[in-house]
Formats: sequence, structure tokens, C-alpha cells
Amino acid sequence: MKRKKLDEAADLLRERAGGTLDAAIVLGSGFGGVLRDRIDASPLAYKKIAGMPEPTVPGHAGEALVGALHGRRIVAFSGRFHLYEGYDPEDVVFPIVAAAHAGAKTVVLTNAAGGVNTDYRPGDLMLIADQLNLTGRSPLVSAHPFPGVKDRFVDMVDAYDPSLRSLARHIASEYAIVMHDGVYAGLTGPAYETPAEARLLRQMGADAAGMSTVLETIAARALGVTVVGFSLITNVHGPGVKTSHAEVLAASQRGAADIARLIEGIVANLDAPVPPIVGALDEELLHVPPHAELEPEPSEASV
Repeated sequence: MKRKKLDEAADLLRERAGGTLDAAIVLGSGFGGVLRDRIDASPLAYKKIAGMPEPTVPGHAGEALVGALHGRRIVAFSGRFHLYEGYDPEDVVFPIVAAAHAGAKTVVLTNAAGGVNTDYRPGDLMLIADQLNLTGRSPLVSAHPFPGVKDRFVDMVDAYDPSLRSLARHIASEYAIVMHDGVYAGLTGPAYETPAEARLLRQMGADAAGMSTVLETIAARALGVTVVGFSLITNVHGPGVKTSHAEVLAASQRGAADIARLIEGIVANLDAPVPPIVGALDEELLHVPPHAELEPEPSEASV
């Protein structure tokens, strides 16, 4: 990862945001439209950001929304990069690193995931409590780790911040959102899991599986950035159950309004005590229409 391009990218994000960033958001498969009308910003194409790769997967728009959300300077990356596209780990985590260098202290990760916990149902949300990095790759494997990494031996206990998870649970309860705590298994893909692989993942303690997120979390923690992550369960692995990318995107669209509520609640209450002060989650602050019409955009599959 070249320092010059990273600095240029961070400078552009700060310029567009009007100052140092407070938080970054990564929008997974099919979620690109959830915040488009909520952020006071105009889209910034990835090709205009120095060093930024471009996604090649449907469901990932390849643009950043940089501006203000509930008084916080944020960037929302609509479209991410995957190992299965042929990208190196440092390419996969470039948006996280650029946002951190632009000042972001918190990152909200979202993805569409396949449920391996048989108690889950399509449309459920999972708050990521922990992860299994089963990709065999890490953004920290290098003779010279990317700028900002002071110690490549990163402690991954509580990689997903306990305080932010408590905040997320409070927001979910306020809106009667079905949300489980679970373990996310990150795989390389792009093939979906076989029934035997799903059984193995279940035995290993995974509740959901996808093809993103784990490397981004490692990079964020290496930079001292706090992380909270959400998976939308688009399908549940079971005997004879098939999975398609079109199914993943359709399910993502159906769950987008709940994802938007959670993201906005996290951003709006970054400095609030846990649980948030009374009234911090009122409808005026966090109003998202329960049946919001979200335009599908050509952009990634996380599962």
C-alpha cells in the first residue's frame, strides 16, 4: 500500500467531509441505497479516490458517500472488494485504512451472510460478536505492514467493541428488530458452502458465513479503530437448500430499512452513554420509513 496514494485518499475524504472523519461505514451486498437520502453528501466515485480499487461484483456500486449524518462527519463506502475478485488483502482493506487515516475512530461493517445456525431465519439480523477468519489471508502479512500499524501482533479479543454492541442491542430493542448475537465465519469464496462445509462451520461455532468483513476488522483493530458489525441473514443452509446471488440481493433489499436504523442509531449515539440517554432514539432523530423504497444498485455478494 503506497503511502502517497493513501495520503491523497485521506486528504480527499477530509476535504469532502469538511474536516476530520468521525466514522466510516461499509455497505455490503445490496445495501448501497440505504443511506443515500440520509447523508448530506454527493456520491464520490471510487475511481476519483487515489489508490482505491473498483468492485467487479453486482450489488456493489463503487462509490463513497462523504458528508454528514446526524452531525457526524462520515464516509459510507457503497461497494467493497473481495479476495475472490483477485484482490490482495491490502486492496480489500484499503477503504478502512483510508478512512482511519482521515480520522475515523469507529467503523460500522455490514454484510449479507448465509445462516449456518439452524435457529436463524432469512431476514434476521446478526450482531457480530466474534469472527472466524478462514480465508487463510491477513492484511498484516507483509515485510512492511501498511502505514499506521505499530504492532502487527494485534489482540483480537473484543474485536467487535462491547460498548457498541450494547448500543446496537438497545437500538434493536427500540425498533423490535429481530437480532441475534453470533459468530461470523469469513471465507474466500466465491462458491457458496457445500452442505458438508456448512456442517463443519456449525461445529466450529459459526452462526453465519460470508466472503467479507474479517480482513476489514483485522485492519481496523490494527489501526486502533473500534468496530461494530451486522450481518443480514439472507438464507439458511439446510438439506437441499440452494443459494444464488440474486437471492442474496433480494433479501438484502428487504432488510435494508433495519440496517439503516441500526447504522443511524450507532452514528447518532457515538458519544452517548450506554444505553443512550432517554430520547436519543426518537423518531425525529432516527426516522426511517418502515417500508422504505430502496433502489437496487448494481454492486458485491458477501455470502
